[in-house]
Amino acid sequence: MLNACCGGIRPGHEDTKEGGVSGLHDMSTIELPVGHVKIDPEDPWPLETYNPPKHVYKMRDEKTGYLQTFPFEENNPMPEAFERTSEYLVKLLDPVIKPKNSEGGGKGGASTSQPSSSSNTNDEGDQKSKKKKEKVKKQSQPPQEEADPFAKANLTVGKVLEAKADDAWSEKLYLCKVLIGEDEEKDVKQVVTGLRKYVKREDLEGKLVLTIINLKVAKLAGETSEAMILATESGEGESVDVKLVKVPDGAKIGEKAFIENEEDKKPETYPKECKSKLWEQVKQTLVIKGGKATYQGKNVVVASGFVTGQNGVADGALIK
Repeated sequence: MLNACCGGIRPGHEDTKEGGVSGLHDMSTIELPVGHVKIDPEDPWPLETYNPPKHVYKMRDEKTGYLQTFPFEENNPMPEAFERTSEYLVKLLDPVIKPKNSEGGGKGGASTSQPSSSSNTNDEGDQKSKKKKEKVKKQSQPPQEEADPFAKANLTVGKVLEAKADDAWSEKLYLCKVLIGEDEEKDVKQVVTGLRKYVKREDLEGKLVLTIINLKVAKLAGETSEAMILATESGEGESVDVKLVKVPDGAKIGEKAFIENEEDKKPETYPKECKSKLWEQVKQTLVIKGGKATYQGKNVVVASGFVTGQNGVADGALIK
């Protein structure tokens, strides 16, 4: 066994007695540099079974305090590892770790094009933590109060420039041009209205009216209708009474309607389109009360005064 391991009889085991009986080298005769020892006194192997060759010795490492065997442990990396983090060990193991889902390499091989399994785990953990924080953040936010649908309806004072009645086109409709701003070219809306049966042409043309100008554009009798002229309606069937909603005589074209004493709540801008379901919600409580237009029991006004019904319009008449 000794011959196989050391390439011959180990120093200190030469035959020293007649008859070839093997003996031990006298360790006290070996000269070693200062600070070096031949055998660690704490080694569990007795001298009788462990007698290293002359060129092998031990020296205490200054960093770790351990006795290292030279020359075998001269390049041992372990003393350095005591001063490193776990990343150092990961780096040492990386060449022999097969990353998860790697395609190349055999058993124990590694694909250099894929991240290490430890980095994958960290990334997945960070993503889960981020999602969890976002979920908690969403749950902690108080529910936002929905805006009053009245604030979505762009109710604007307009002036009817023309009300065309053409029996060849329709016996029930007016085709109107309504000015809703200062620019008589850009601020003119085409409106198809069913007021012909109830309102005389002379009572419509040249008059100020209240309109809603951000409903969805519609096609009526083949013509585009870009707004709606508001009117009051009361009664049923043949006795139904329809009259124009009245705005103050001094109202200016383009003025916006709002709730009395709530001008600060009047929106600076209106949505491009007031959805039909929102307008339906507004109309449910948009009625005449005491001769005035009200919404949810509050008076509807423009900058120049109250929006009202025509003379003789009964309380509870709907505005639509």
